[in-house]
Amino acid sequence: MIGWFRRHMAVKLVLLIFLVGVVPYAAILVYTHVSEERLYTEHFYQEHRARMEQVAADVQRHMAQLYRELHFLAGSVVMDDLLIDDLDRRVASLLERYKAVYDLDIDLFAIGLDGRVIAATDLLQTGKPYARYRRFEAGLRSTSPVETERGVLLLEVPVRAALGSDRIIGYLVMEYRSANLQRFNLQGGPASTLLFNPETGSSIGGVLPTFKISGSAGTAEMKRTVWFYRSLAPQLAGWYVGYRLDRALHRSLIENLNRLLALLLLFGVGVIAAAAFWFSRRIVAPLGALQQQASDMVRTRQYSLPVESGRMDEIGRLAQAFNGMAGDIRSAFEALERENIFRLKRLTQMIALFHRLMETEEESACLKTALTELKMLAPEYNVRFARAGAPKSMPTLFVYDFEHETLKYYGSLILPEGLAEEEQAFFRAVASMIAARIGQIRAYNRLRRDSAAKTAFISHLSHDLRTPLHAILSQTQFLVGYGRLEAGALERIGGIEHAAQQLLGMVNDLLDLARLDAGKYEPELETLRTAEIANMFDEVGALLAPLAEQKGVALLLPESVPDTTVVADRRFLRQILLNLLSNAVKFTDSGSVTCAFDTTESVLCLRVQDTGRGMAAETLKHVFEPFVQSEKTDRARGGSGLGLALSRRYAQHIGAELTLSSDGVGRGSTARLCLTTL
Repeated sequence: MIGWFRRHMAVKLVLLIFLVGVVPYAAILVYTHVSEERLYTEHFYQEHRARMEQVAADVQRHMAQLYRELHFLAGSVVMDDLLIDDLDRRVASLLERYKAVYDLDIDLFAIGLDGRVIAATDLLQTGKPYARYRRFEAGLRSTSPVETERGVLLLEVPVRAALGSDRIIGYLVMEYRSANLQRFNLQGGPASTLLFNPETGSSIGGVLPTFKISGSAGTAEMKRTVWFYRSLAPQLAGWYVGYRLDRALHRSLIENLNRLLALLLLFGVGVIAAAAFWFSRRIVAPLGALQQQASDMVRTRQYSLPVESGRMDEIGRLAQAFNGMAGDIRSAFEALERENIFRLKRLTQMIALFHRLMETEEESACLKTALTELKMLAPEYNVRFARAGAPKSMPTLFVYDFEHETLKYYGSLILPEGLAEEEQAFFRAVASMIAARIGQIRAYNRLRRDSAAKTAFISHLSHDLRTPLHAILSQTQFLVGYGRLEAGALERIGGIEHAAQQLLGMVNDLLDLARLDAGKYEPELETLRTAEIANMFDEVGALLAPLAEQKGVALLLPESVPDTTVVADRRFLRQILLNLLSNAVKFTDSGSVTCAFDTTESVLCLRVQDTGRGMAAETLKHVFEPFVQSEKTDRARGGSGLGLALSRRYAQHIGAELTLSSDGVGRGSTARLCLTTL
């Protein structure tokens, strides 16, 4: 089924046109259905939140207007009559006129500083203590109305004397029935509002909602309803406006939209299916004929055969374009084949030339070999070499000059003018190979000369130093044995002997290092049991025991010896152990030096761990370099800085790995020599 579908363009075209028309409708329907909650939140909620905000703004403006009116009344000159208890009832008349102006259920009171009602719209309260005086006192510390019992809000403003604005002579109080706020509520339909105070349980316009208030504004979603709420502070602190929205309203809108989209989808499917079938018949038939002719061309590889369509429309122009493309493909194949043959030929020639150059050992031989090979590879170009006077376009050779430590012009290959870019690239690569090989020859010759000079110098120097040192040692030993000298003289001669021994050891180390670098010190490898290595530990420990005992350092040799075998040079291994233990004892002033065997899979490690002064991480990077010591004070302890460098080279010659680690200054050091076991 899948193969048949892939082979028939008409079916694919019908399906493509059908999908192009149907998919948008289906996508809109699915998107609307799946995104119902998001659409509800982003669009539907916004409209009803705006209505709630309008109610909140109306209530806040209303309360702000009441406060402005009270402040206006409190600033009236008539209010100075509070000082004489409103004997002529001017204050009472003013309050009654104000109440009559507004269509509100309110009462106004002018209260003296002693809490007594001086004037009021309710004449029965005049002259009596104010009944809600406790709530009145609490309201003095608030900038918004104070609720007393349910349904009554107290709006209070101070009354100041006309001649002394800072002097309070009483208070103007409005008892505002909260039922007045009912006029601002929206009622009826699937959406309504109410005003409520969650602290006192008061509500206007409905039953107090059961959801929990969080913050000054928010949304509470329930099973059948959605509540929006917003605080009315600061004009009406503690009160909120709640907006109740029935979910059924939104669901009905979404369902109606889904039904409309479904009808549009069914209608579109029919129209698009008919159009797709008609278009496919108009397009696929001539394309099928064109495809058959193109298949015959590809099968026979006769790209020169033209494709005939017999049409003047887009299909005909497609056939003409196909014929042009076939001609370009034929030309490209021919050119690519010629280029591949040429590139392969040049590559093999370059590889052969590279091998010839690598066999040469002198500069002249290298250059002569290159020119000979190039004349054989490309005799038509008559390639020559010139050290000066060559055009800048010719391939040039730059070779490193070790005496002046810089690249210098060596010469150029002389070629005919106007060569193709591929040929020029080939000869530039050849010039680079020649220059690189000449540089290698120069570097090797310089290294060989330097190494031979260094080895000869160290050998002569060692011979010249060792002869007088042996003479000094023999004379000091004779004086100690037969000289019958005093104690002070013996001590000084002993110092001379010690210094000579130390200098002789440094000369021997230097000579060994030179021999190792020159490759004249070949190891004598043999199989060694760990028991033999343990004996080496004992021998070296016996040599260093007096020094360790003199410094008060405990020298702990291996207690357990694993049963395994390694391949190593006995002399090299013993010298490595001697150097490691000697350094450990030398640089440990207190504590211990511990020797042990560590075994892992196919590896045996000889560990020398001390509690000495340790070393910093930066020092560890260079500790295996010749003549490097961890601190300047190491000179006072003796040594030339060659012990670890020699030990590392000994280890490399026997195929082992020597490492040194430390946790820091004052935390000791650990040396490990790891060998592969048999």
